[in-house]
Amino acid sequence: MIDDRIPSIGSHRGVPLHDHQNAARIQIVKAEIDFVHCLMDADTLAAYAADPAHSPESRHYAAARVEALWELAAVERRTRPPISLDRLRASTAGLASQCWRSPTHYCSDLDDVSRAAPRERPLE
Repeated sequence: MIDDRIPSIGSHRGVPLHDHQNAARIQIVKAEIDFVHCLMDADTLAAYAADPAHSPESRHYAAARVEALWELAAVERRTRPPISLDRLRASTAGLASQCWRSPTHYCSDLDDVSRAAPRERPLE
């Protein structure tokens, strides 16, 4: 089976950083990951994960944090966040996939590219 994951050029807070980004873009991605790291509300994290205006890496991280909050609530027998995990997963589908990676924007081909940051140079 072929590995479809986007190659990583490093990580920040344990979040893999995607290849084909210049240094300025990597700084933006790191700042967005730092921002997500400070968020605690599942609704806010889910909305962030669904928004193509943010980097794929930070959106993936936000979705992972929502899933962790969901699991923690279940383990602690608390009310789970009112988030549809299916919707969350659908909104972040393709973000780490080479096959679904947008060649012209920092998002997946499943996203609304009008909200996503354009790439400096399209991927080949």
